[in-house]
Amino acid sequence: MYGRKSKDRYFADKAPSTPPAKANGAGSPEDAHATNTPGGSMFGRFTSGLRRGTKSFDEGGVDARTGKKITKRALARAKGVYIPPSVEEAMEHRDETHPRVQGQRGLEVYPLNIGIGDLGVEMGPGIALYFFFLQWMGGMFFVLFFINLPTVLVANAAKYYGPHSASRNSTGYQASWTNALAGEFDFASTTLGSIAPDDVDEDDWLVYRGLFSIHVKKVDFLFGCAGADLVGVFLFFVVMFFLQRRQNAIVAAVDEDSIEISDYSVTVKGLPEDATDKEEVRCFFELKFGKVVDAVLARNDGVLLALFKNRSVLAMRKDELHAKHVKRGTKHTARAMEKITRKIEIMDDEIEKLKSKRNFKTKLAFVTFSDEESLLDCLQASPRTWLGQYLMPEEEKFRGTHAYTVQQAPAPTDVMFENLDVSPRSRFFRRLVIVLVTCLLLVVSFAAITAISVVKAKLSLSTAMDPRKLALAIGGPGGGVYGTAESKALRSVDPLAVVLTQDFNGTTAFRAVCETQLSLCESAYSEAGVLTVMPWGTPLTVFSVVDPMSASERRIKGKTLMGEIEMCGEDETLCTESRRPAVLATQTCHACYCAGLKYKRWDEHGETHVMGDLAIDSYSDLEIAEIREQCDVFLQEPGEFQNVLLLVAVLAVTVVNSGLKVVIKSISFFECPVSFIELQKNVAEKVFVAQFFNTAVSSLVINAALPELVKGVPILDGTVFSGTYRDFDQAWYQAIGGPLMVTMLVNTIGPVGGNLFTEWFGSVNRFVGRATAWTQHSLDEAYLGPEFDIATRYGEVLMCVMVTMMYGSGMPLLYAFACFFCVTIAYCDKRHLLRVCRRPPRYGTSLAYFALQVVPYAGLVHLLVGMWMHTHFVTPRVGYATGPDTNSALLGDDAYVSALRESTRNAFANALATGASLGDILAIARNASSREAASRGIGYAPIPDEINRRILQANGFPFFLCALFFVAGSVAYKVLTTFWNTFKACAPCFTTLPCLRKDLTFEGVPAFEHAFMTDKLVGAHTYEMRELPKYKDFFFESKTPGATPQKKRQVDERSFRGENDERR
Repeated sequence: MYGRKSKDRYFADKAPSTPPAKANGAGSPEDAHATNTPGGSMFGRFTSGLRRGTKSFDEGGVDARTGKKITKRALARAKGVYIPPSVEEAMEHRDETHPRVQGQRGLEVYPLNIGIGDLGVEMGPGIALYFFFLQWMGGMFFVLFFINLPTVLVANAAKYYGPHSASRNSTGYQASWTNALAGEFDFASTTLGSIAPDDVDEDDWLVYRGLFSIHVKKVDFLFGCAGADLVGVFLFFVVMFFLQRRQNAIVAAVDEDSIEISDYSVTVKGLPEDATDKEEVRCFFELKFGKVVDAVLARNDGVLLALFKNRSVLAMRKDELHAKHVKRGTKHTARAMEKITRKIEIMDDEIEKLKSKRNFKTKLAFVTFSDEESLLDCLQASPRTWLGQYLMPEEEKFRGTHAYTVQQAPAPTDVMFENLDVSPRSRFFRRLVIVLVTCLLLVVSFAAITAISVVKAKLSLSTAMDPRKLALAIGGPGGGVYGTAESKALRSVDPLAVVLTQDFNGTTAFRAVCETQLSLCESAYSEAGVLTVMPWGTPLTVFSVVDPMSASERRIKGKTLMGEIEMCGEDETLCTESRRPAVLATQTCHACYCAGLKYKRWDEHGETHVMGDLAIDSYSDLEIAEIREQCDVFLQEPGEFQNVLLLVAVLAVTVVNSGLKVVIKSISFFECPVSFIELQKNVAEKVFVAQFFNTAVSSLVINAALPELVKGVPILDGTVFSGTYRDFDQAWYQAIGGPLMVTMLVNTIGPVGGNLFTEWFGSVNRFVGRATAWTQHSLDEAYLGPEFDIATRYGEVLMCVMVTMMYGSGMPLLYAFACFFCVTIAYCDKRHLLRVCRRPPRYGTSLAYFALQVVPYAGLVHLLVGMWMHTHFVTPRVGYATGPDTNSALLGDDAYVSALRESTRNAFANALATGASLGDILAIARNASSREAASRGIGYAPIPDEINRRILQANGFPFFLCALFFVAGSVAYKVLTTFWNTFKACAPCFTTLPCLRKDLTFEGVPAFEHAFMTDKLVGAHTYEMRELPKYKDFFFESKTPGATPQKKRQVDERSFRGENDERR
């Protein structure tokens, strides 16, 4: 309605609803049909000319079908003259459609440093709140990273000074910030997984030695980590509180600084379905509340709108063919035009039949008042709830019989007119179907990620060793005795040049030489009080003869020895001087040790193997991972196919999430919501849930060893919680935590790469359009950018926030990655919006408030998972944390430990005095560690007992208490809010009391006519569907004349070359 630029219409009274006289006479059938058409204001004018004759252009230069002025290009084509589409016009159309601001030289792009408030005024509060949310999340994650930075630094650089190994990181890796550039740094070394387990007696950590020295005990460090984490989560909730207040202030400021048609309009529901006269509705509200400038009736004619949409596609195709026919005049284009014309005629018949058979009903009305005072009077005096509608007096009802409700109208671009014919019941079942489909997609994606994880595990746990490398290291150049005569003659040190004999068998060939060699190696690498055991086909083991040695201490000592064995095999000068004489005769220890692990076969039957099977096939995944680390130099190089599979496995989660995002966005339209912002909210919600499940939950469920949770449950038993990791221990951080951090870092690349690809594809599309477009409409479309996809981006941001908060306690480096993600996405999305995309609709605040509803629960997840991560390490219970017996509560009775060590020494002394064998000594050494024996006897603790232990630990109880307060506060707030809303709905009279009354805000906006005439009105100027940008193409009408030209006109196109030089 307000798409017309006539200003005189606002200086006169509202014209009556009498149809204007048509060019073909007042009594024409077309006029009668347009007047009586159900939903006439929506479709009547357009359909009035569908069945006209072959000539649709009158002599006055006005299209009889649309009532609009005919362009020069359309007039020329009607005469058989082809005018090429103009690049200049396409660029002007792009400037009108894309975000542009009026500058000194015309329309210009917005500056990238535009403020949040200005962005909200120009494009709506929803866009402003999105970038504001990213800014605050980026700042918050930076603060969290800064608070937890000492945890990252100490965990990465802490050294273990044990009695059985050299100075090393607590995980046994020599990784620190100083040698990270040398390739020895991994993400797992920055997590709590780099802290030595509880069975390592690690008391003091040397953190700093300079002007003064600082020694930090392990238990004090654990308390410090938990304290810093609690401070961070407290600041997180504080930031969420002030973020909500600041968002409300931004919304109020944007609403005050911008004038939209929604500031004058209300949505009316409950009108009679036969209220098809907009003047009746307009006059009713004008007499009650004040001047009404427009009343738009929305009907349930979505099926008719779908037909018009399909018809417009055919009309665009016909327009293209006609332009091509005028230019070339081929028979093929003429036949294609005739075919398209017949399809359009069939579509017109369907539209006419549908309009004649169905009586489209009024669903709601948009009433636009002239001034704000009338709007507030309407909102204040009209009912807004079902009870107020029920109690409405008859004299206040529409037609005296129909009670109605009103509410503030949304922006015109937020209304989805095509979905008004979907009933609430149908929409409920549609929503249910979408939920089921989404769950099915999650199951499929979970199965895909599980399958890819299995493939990745098989590839990463492959123990296939290259026999040529082993032969070269054991037999010498050319493979020695294991190579052919030609290979030995070449004496090559390149494994690819080594050729083994045809009867080569690693089990028999290597064993004869290596068994004796490994016996010498055991003597060469044993130390005073520590025995090194590495017989043929057995993983390296160390035993303490004097002091008990825990499993972690043995693992750390084993890594130290294996590193030394490998270095000594390469160059004896790298060995310690005390070992050099013995090492000169044992330089093949490393190769023989790995050959034994690879080729040993069982000599007898067992519970897990059959005689003759390879021993390595019965090892656990953790043992195989350790073997791969020890024998890395002898492993076969993966082929190209294996490398591709590993790359796919690494990118699996990102690829699956990207695919889910596209599918979810496509199926969400099936739900048919009435509001566009509701559709975007549904997409954001489903994208968030799907990506969070695939990124964070699936890896936890697949790899967790908690089979008792699903024992006896069909399908789930043996499928989930049947992994190898019982807790957040070192192995979990190395195998799961590290790759998860890489995934979160890669997730930043996806959105940024998508923006860059879209921008590049737009350039290609414009280039192709300049060469292939036949009509101005096609070239205009080629120059338009994509829609700004705020819904899926919100889902991705929420996923990043939730995953980061879930695992941030144990992996604080995730905070830095999340900060980088938010800052990068904020800049790239703002540039993408202001430089590439079309002007978005004026989004409301629903998406922003949805994000604020989700984010606090990330704090709850952080508290629960953080408690479990911190309490992996045993600390004193709450009652002992501040008492004098902290060490005894943590480590046990020192007298008991001393007695245990004394008994172990006596046992070794008696065994040696009586001439005990090596087997007897090893048997005593295997039982020397009381903690290891206890752990073997106890096994996994029951889950209820484990939860009780963790809650009562000093570093776990504060997390549980904060989580309890959060849940109690959330439940109380939800219950009270629901009760109060129900109370107000049942007793609306109480809301009129002075103490409970909530006055509507009077913003002081000018009259609607004045705002429109002075260009102060932003966004759409009407609720008429025809004039909204989203629906303009639904009513596209071909510019072709009714009759197909029979002959190509030869014209001089020199007059049109000037405007088309750029295209050529």
